[in-house]
Amino acid sequence: MKVYLSQGNAADEALVHFSNVSSFSRGVMDSEATQIICDCFLSTFLRKDVASVLDIILKKMRANCELTIIEPDFYLISKHIFHEDVDIDVINDLVFSQGAMKSMLSMDKIEKMIGNGFEISSKHFDEQSCRSILKIKRAK
Repeated sequence: MKVYLSQGNAADEALVHFSNVSSFSRGVMDSEATQIICDCFLSTFLRKDVASVLDIILKKMRANCELTIIEPDFYLISKHIFHEDVDIDVINDLVFSQGAMKSMLSMDKIEKMIGNGFEISSKHFDEQSCRSILKIKRAK
C-alpha cells in the first residue's frame, strides 16, 4: 500500500490519503505500507506528540519501504528571515499554506527520532519552499 499523510490532497491518485493519525492507524496494518509520503504532517502535532506519531508511522513500514518526510524547516526559515533573503509575507504563505501547525521542526530534530532498523537514504533542503526532505528506508 502506498500512503500519503497530509492535511492537503495527494497529487498522485495511486496514493491512499490520510489526513489524521487515527484513520491512518486503522486503515494501514503494521508492516503493510510499501511507500509513505508524510507531507507537512508531523508539524500538525504538538512537539511532545511528534515522536509517538512518528513511531506509529514507522511501524506501518514494510521491509524496504521508503518514508519521505517533508516539513517546514525552521533553521532554514530562520536563515531566510535573518538574512532577509525572502519577504516575510512569502515565508508566511510557504509555512502556513498546509494547514494548522502546532510545532516547529527541523531535519536534525526529526533525524534524532528515527530508531534502529531504519536508515536515512537522503536529505535535502528545498530553499524555495523552506522545507527539509528526509527519506528513510526500513532496513529489516
